[in-house]
Order: sequence, then structure tokens, then C-alpha cells
Amino acid sequence: MNYYSYNDYINKQKERIELFFKYNYNNIDSLTFTETKKNPMGSLDFYGYFNSDKSNSFIGSVMPYQKEFERNNVMDGAFSRKNDKFKGRKTYTVSEIENIQQKERRENKEENSSSGFSDSTGLSKYSE
Repeated sequence: MNYYSYNDYINKQKERIELFFKYNYNNIDSLTFTETKKNPMGSLDFYGYFNSDKSNSFIGSVMPYQKEFERNNVMDGAFSRKNDKFKGRKTYTVSEIENIQQKERRENKEENSSSGFSDSTGLSKYSE
């Protein structure tokens, strides 16, 4: 992997980690990444913290059997419990989040297209 594709990969994983945390937890306004390194077990670990508060630290990991970040993380338990969005401390993987968001965009697009602004109302006869 060359330098540019490695940097692209790292940046893509940071975007996925940010999506994961912001979708699954309340009160996360920003993520600051401080370090990225491969650990001895082979996972690629992204270290950082939330909301400019270093006590709200996290580690997001891409496991050796994964191509991209999905959900593996370590974070402050008190912050997590206090800011969970979903019942039963459920979290969605990045792939699940992307599917949900894609479905919502499709539904919004269908909603907008059926809002009476299409040519199906017979307005084309006035354009002659």
C-alpha cells in the first residue's frame, strides 16, 4: 500500500469511527484523533477523545479479520451509559448505520417526488 492510499484508508476509517460514535451516542459534538497505531495482536487502533475533553477518551479498532471499522471500541463506561441513544445499550455497526441512512434517503426522495411537484399532475399541457 503506497503512502497516499494508506492515508486515504486511515482517513476513511476515522470517518467511519466518527459516524459510529455520533450515531450511537448522544452529546458527541466532535472527535479528536490523537494517534493511530497497529497493536501486537494485529488490529489497527485509533486513539482519541470526544468534545475537546481528554477524559472522554476512546479507542476505535479495525480488527485483523475486518477490512474496515465496524464497531470495536473502548470508551469511558460512565460516558457511554449516560449517553446511549438506544435501549439496552444497543449499538449499530457502521454498515448497519449506512444501510439505515441509505433507506432514509430513499424514503425522503420518494416522499419529495410524490409531493405534487412531478409532471404527473398534467401541467405539461401548459408548456406548449
